[in-house]
Amino acid sequence: MILTVCTWNGPFADCDEINGPCLETVRAAIARLDGETCTEVTLTHNEPFAYIAAAGGPELYLVTGETIDEEIFQVTDPDAPEGSVVMVCGGQRAEFARRDLVNRDTALRAFTQFLRDHDPAPPSHAGSAH
Repeated sequence: MILTVCTWNGPFADCDEINGPCLETVRAAIARLDGETCTEVTLTHNEPFAYIAAAGGPELYLVTGETIDEEIFQVTDPDAPEGSVVMVCGGQRAEFARRDLVNRDTALRAFTQFLRDHDPAPPSHAGSAH
């Protein structure tokens, strides 16, 4: 499992990778998303390939991914108000339907479930990189 956190300076990304992240490291990475420069976090499982990504922040997140069955998914908020939101995701400003964005707690739950589904015995907090 690889956690990638990207900070953007214009069209250029500076990405940090952490191998075998613990849940606390994943939570801290999502908390870093500020909606300005640090706008992309991806958790990737390589064998078989699957990923989940969060973009945006600090209050709303676009959460998407791909399952091991090659199905694309998106976490949505069907109870969100109508309308759209302009935010920076992956270094690019774009407009998103509000229902396509979720709050931090929902994003964290999605990442937690992905980590549990794809790495049933993640390293303990004390034994992993931060």
